[in-house]
Amino acid sequence: MAFRVIVDGEKCSGCEECLEACTVQVFEMQDEKSIPANPEECLGCKNCVEICKDKAITVEELHPEMSETARLLLGDILSD
Repeated sequence: MAFRVIVDGEKCSGCEECLEACTVQVFEMQDEKSIPANPEECLGCKNCVEICKDKAITVEELHPEMSETARLLLGDILSD
């Protein structure tokens, strides 16, 4: 699974709590604000969302689009 990590720079107070809460180092500080420097590492645990007192962090699960070819192949496999 993949996740989109968003930090609202307007809300972020730069407390660095998310850096400490994240076990896979998704966040870095830049200009005294947290940024998702390594979003591909996100496990989707949402510890950062829970700990952010500013409610500046959002984690969304990404659902990749399936191509028509993949959909047809999957349909053939499942119908057998």
